[in-house]
Amino acid sequence: MKENFYAIKSMMKPFGLGYHKIDMCPNFCMLYYLENAEMTECITCGNSHYKPRIGRGKTLVAYKKLRYFPITSRLQRLFMSPRTVEHIPWHQVHDAIGGVMVHPSDSEAWKLFNSVRLRLCIDGFNLFGSFAAPYSCWSVILTVYNLPPGMCMRPEFMFLYIVIPGPSSPG
Repeated sequence: MKENFYAIKSMMKPFGLGYHKIDMCPNFCMLYYLENAEMTECITCGNSHYKPRIGRGKTLVAYKKLRYFPITSRLQRLFMSPRTVEHIPWHQVHDAIGGVMVHPSDSEAWKLFNSVRLRLCIDGFNLFGSFAAPYSCWSVILTVYNLPPGMCMRPEFMFLYIVIPGPSSPG
């Protein structure tokens, strides 16, 4: 058993399972990222990037932060695994059953794609139960659709991509 959180984080870093914190407008208007990282107010609504400092605090604290979980290393591990790589071309070799669409790969629009197929899902949940304070968290999950239907909906092939905190849904 590791003795502290820092030791566990350093152990997990080589696996590419870390995340990045990105400041965002409290009204979900913009991200303070890359060329916008140094801005002090939102270009859309004019809200301040940082909470007002109380007392002698020197640290600037953003109103809202989202957690971004990079997907590239997770997909690389998925495609390097001999256990899953044999199932990746499933969408190209399976046949529709009696002309009935049973998977998105049976549609005409699907034939325009020829690479990694991902599904994006966003859903909110209350961290502390329905009777607690009105605080919620919004998760964005990516699912790999290259796999057969029985595999692509398993938890090990669903990747948490972004976590957005806040009491209301992102606009």
